[in-house]
Amino acid sequence: MAEIALSNSVRSNLLALQSTSDFIGRTQGRLSTGLAVSSPVDDAVKFFQAKSLSNRASDLLERKDAVDQGVNALKTALTATDAMEDLVKQMKGVIDSARSADKTQRTAYTVQFEELAKQIEKLVDDASYQGLNLLNSTASKLSVRFSDKSDSKLDVDGVNFKTSAFFKDNAGATASAASDATLLSSIGFTSVGGDGFEDYNVSQASILAQFNSDADKAINALDETISNLRSESAKIAGNVAILQVRSNFTEEYANVLEEGSGQLTLADLNAEGANLLALQTRQQMGIQEIGRASCRERV
Repeated sequence: MAEIALSNSVRSNLLALQSTSDFIGRTQGRLSTGLAVSSPVDDAVKFFQAKSLSNRASDLLERKDAVDQGVNALKTALTATDAMEDLVKQMKGVIDSARSADKTQRTAYTVQFEELAKQIEKLVDDASYQGLNLLNSTASKLSVRFSDKSDSKLDVDGVNFKTSAFFKDNAGATASAASDATLLSSIGFTSVGGDGFEDYNVSQASILAQFNSDADKAINALDETISNLRSESAKIAGNVAILQVRSNFTEEYANVLEEGSGQLTLADLNAEGANLLALQTRQQMGIQEIGRASCRERV
């Protein structure tokens, strides 16, 4: 097959047209992807700088997910402590109600008091988030990492709010109740025998006075319990605030990194659109010039 002979001018126009076509393809690629640098071929330095920033942002956002889960774990504990305080307040109300009750009513109040203690125990056992319970053992720990640095983290130790450690006595020391059944005597009702409030024969003035004295001690003990509960709740709330600040910081920091990555790789779509129009015009003019050059050679 015979080769087609091309003049220098036609060959030059064809090469220019080919170059213009390549530029059009590159510009269309930028417009479709929005990226001026999409591979190391485009600009190796910018590509790898941008990739490093994007990878850092991705790693931080993974940490942010863990931080947010840590916030939820602490909020679970806080919600539980609020409910526990409500139950302790009900226990105080039961004691006050028992002051003016008859024996039958005091028996019912004993059952109610012990049921409230059981519900606190159950509530503590149920205050778990993703398998972590920060209220049933001092061995529990929440550890949240903020970055790849080993010391950039927050450790939150659990507390023991089981019956044996949660309730305080009149002096603020641990009541050490073995169970809810022994709780009354642990917090101040020293004359309780095998039953409860009904063990006091309040028909006798001296015993009624003893009951009221013990009731005052028990209410003071429950106030000490609430005070300790609020103290631990405040610590948890403080840690929630820390995690929320770190979560917000991590999100904003990741956005800055992504913005920096984009500045290295994103295309100016307005400029690229104008370039495409100019290149297409050049392409049409090149095609026309080849046609004119061919006609001149035939003449």
